[in-house]
Amino acid sequence: MPIQKASKWKDKGDELFDKGIFKESIKCFDKALELSPTDVDLWNNKGLALSNLGAEQKAIMCFNKAIELSPRDTLAWINKGVALDDLGRHQEAIECFDAIIEIDPKEADAWSNKGVSFGLLGRFEKATECFETAIKIDPLNAPAWYNKGMTLKVLNCDSESEIALNKAKELGYIE
Repeated sequence: MPIQKASKWKDKGDELFDKGIFKESIKCFDKALELSPTDVDLWNNKGLALSNLGAEQKAIMCFNKAIELSPRDTLAWINKGVALDDLGRHQEAIECFDAIIEIDPKEADAWSNKGVSFGLLGRFEKATECFETAIKIDPLNAPAWYNKGMTLKVLNCDSESEIALNKAKELGYIE
């Protein structure tokens, strides 16, 4: 019975989250977590809602709990890495993306996000390598194409940048 109630609270939280009503969604996720404290998805969802409110440190605590419960949960690792990037803790974010890559070397989003982190550190060549790896894994990864294009622009590789940016646009990427 508690699992069914937890599921109802989770569904309500997801519905509110989708509407951008993050504070109320967190309340629902908290109710669900009272009934199902080992539900990794609930910890991830609460963390994302907190992150959307700019409460990155609290979000990271939720992602850490999800990782503690399921160390191979790549979604929790990626969410934690993005939150760390938002806090300017780019090297720690890279470590999260590396943890994902260790679990699944073909996780294109981990490579792409790792590239973003390197770019934020000003390590543009390394960022480009990560974006290229992401694109090799998933040639339809529009954000990877876009980020590669923007990074190449910083490196003054204008023709290559234009090709990558056009590919991102062709794949439906909207700035």
